[in-house]
Amino acid sequence: MPKFNYKMNFIPVPIDFMENHMPAANGAYVKVYLLSLSLAVSGREMSTAEMAEKLNLLESDVVNALEYWNKNNALSYSGGNVIFKNAEKVSAEKQENTQKKSMEEISDAMAENKALADLCAISQEILGKTLKNKDIETLYWFYDELGLSPEVITMLLEYCVSKDKRNMNYIEKVAISWHKNGITTLDAADKFLTDERDKSGYFYSLRKLFGIENRSLSKTEETFLKTWHDEYGMDENMVGLAYEYCIMHTSKLSFPYMNSIIKRWNDINIHTVDAAESDHEEFKNKNKQNNLNVYSDDNYNYEELEKIMQDKM
Repeated sequence: MPKFNYKMNFIPVPIDFMENHMPAANGAYVKVYLLSLSLAVSGREMSTAEMAEKLNLLESDVVNALEYWNKNNALSYSGGNVIFKNAEKVSAEKQENTQKKSMEEISDAMAENKALADLCAISQEILGKTLKNKDIETLYWFYDELGLSPEVITMLLEYCVSKDKRNMNYIEKVAISWHKNGITTLDAADKFLTDERDKSGYFYSLRKLFGIENRSLSKTEETFLKTWHDEYGMDENMVGLAYEYCIMHTSKLSFPYMNSIIKRWNDINIHTVDAAESDHEEFKNKNKQNNLNVYSDDNYNYEELEKIMQDKM
């Protein structure tokens, strides 16, 4: 009986992925997708930890990437299994669920609603380009299907452009995300954008303080900063003080070490630099021989820490 083998030195990347998924995706996520596709085509198995090592990523980044592609219907990730779907079927399902109105229908709606008519001119100005019919259809879909007002759509476009993203596929994904998260009113959009600006300034100022402004934060580092900002309510000055104590006692940047300090401050309701410095002096006087071991990160299990951070994301 003959045996059949098809040894490929390439992988078939779906057009749907190239045109509709890849442009808006994080580069690391694209790496995970391509490696996963390669493994699927060759019928090999590889743990997320092994994938992370091969791609020089954190394991949490690999897991987040697989979950991202699962949510965006580029593959199916469930129970640790990765299954690649039929791209044509997925595209058909997407088209059925997101059917856009025709230009004739949109023109009629614009004739009755001046705000919609003005939206096209404003959008062209924000995006810096002439809108094609399919772009106008997508903008109207934001209004008609997602329930975003012309004013909220304008804010959405400005937000994407502020990230240097003008591709309509990317903008559509952000619009869907806003819809899913209830960001459909002016107040909700304004709050979201304010929070984003606060976090952006917070993140950048601390990255600069830590001397890492020339690289992106890892997912674990980003989660620490979000926890300090959102959950503990610590401003840049408080984190800066924790960083000062961290360098003083470890001579290195250690997010877990800083977290142990900041978490303790939050637990005992210390949220000002003066109170933190007083607590530090008082603690130091009581524990001279221990040399602030309460802040030590020597006993941290970093694999366990990464899992904890992954669960929180």
